[in-house]
Amino acid sequence: MRWARSIRGQAIIGPVIEDYGGGVVAVDSRMNGWERITAVYYLPGPRPAIIETAPATSLEHVLSGLEEAGAADLDWIVLTHIHLDHAGAAGHLAQRFPRARVVVRAEGAPHLVDPSKLWQSASRLYDDMEGLWGRMIPVSPDRIDAVSTDGVVADLGDGRRLEAVYTPGHAAHHMALFDREGGDLFTGDALGVYLSELGAVHPATPPPEFDLEAGLDSIERLRALGPRRVFPTHFGALPEIDPLFDEASQRLWDAVSIAEKVVAGGGGLGEVTRAFRTEEESRVGELDARLAERLARTTSYGLNARGVARYLTKRRGIQVPA
Repeated sequence: MRWARSIRGQAIIGPVIEDYGGGVVAVDSRMNGWERITAVYYLPGPRPAIIETAPATSLEHVLSGLEEAGAADLDWIVLTHIHLDHAGAAGHLAQRFPRARVVVRAEGAPHLVDPSKLWQSASRLYDDMEGLWGRMIPVSPDRIDAVSTDGVVADLGDGRRLEAVYTPGHAAHHMALFDREGGDLFTGDALGVYLSELGAVHPATPPPEFDLEAGLDSIERLRALGPRRVFPTHFGALPEIDPLFDEASQRLWDAVSIAEKVVAGGGGLGEVTRAFRTEEESRVGELDARLAERLARTTSYGLNARGVARYLTKRRGIQVPA
C-alpha cells in the first residue's frame, strides 16, 4: 500500500491497483479524489488492454496504476460508452500508447473524434466541467474501431478475446465486454453502481438516453451469458451474480414506478429526487454524508431523476414539472 496524491491536492491512502487474478487488474482512477469510485480494468497478456479510461482529471492516477501493474504498452483501449467518467481520458491515453486501437460503439465514435457536442451536452448537467473532467482531447479517426454488431472486438492473445455485447438502456451507445474463455463480464453501467460499503445496487438512469425497457432487456442478455465474474465500472467485482442481476432489474423498475407515483401526486423533479433517496435509505439504512457523496460521484439522485423524467416524457407522455 502506498500514498497517492489526489487531483484535489489532499493525500489519500490505499492501493492504486487491485489484482483479482485471472488476468484482471483494477486501477483505481481516484476520480475527483475519491477512492474506489471508478475503475479502469487492465487486462495483461500478449496484447494488453484496458477497459475504460476514467476522466482526464484522473490521468495521473491511471498512468501510475498502469505502471505499477506492469503495463509498458497497450494494444487496446476499450470503452463501454463515452460518458466522461468512462471515456474522458481516451484521447490522452491514445497519445500515451500510440499503437493502441480505441474500441467504442459506432454511435459514440464521432464524439471521440470531435468531443465538442459531448462536452456541450454534459455542460448542461455539471457546472464545473474542467474541475470535474479535465480537458477531453480528440482521438484520430484512424485509431478508432467503431463497433456496430456483437462479437469479438479485441484479441488479447493466448486465446483470450473480448466480445462486445450491445447493452442500451443506460445510454444508446453502451456495450458490455465479455471474455468468454475466462467468463469475465465487464458491464460498464448496464447493471448500475455497486460500491462495497453500500452493499446494494444503486441505479444509474441519467439523461438524455435512459430507457427502461432497453435496460431491462440488456440485463437479461448479460445474465444469459452465464458469467463467472462480473465487473461493473463502479466498482470492482460483484460479490454475487444472479441476486445482483435481479436487484439491478428491480431498481430500474422501482425508479420509474416511484417517479410516476410522485408525479401523479402532483410532485415534480425535486420531489422525485428526494423520493429516490428516501426509497434507497429504506432498503440500505440512512446514508452518512460520505457515502451519499460517493454515490453522487457515480450518479446522483438528481441526475437519475432527470433521466427518468426525460424517459417518462418521451416514452409515456408524462410531463414531470421542474
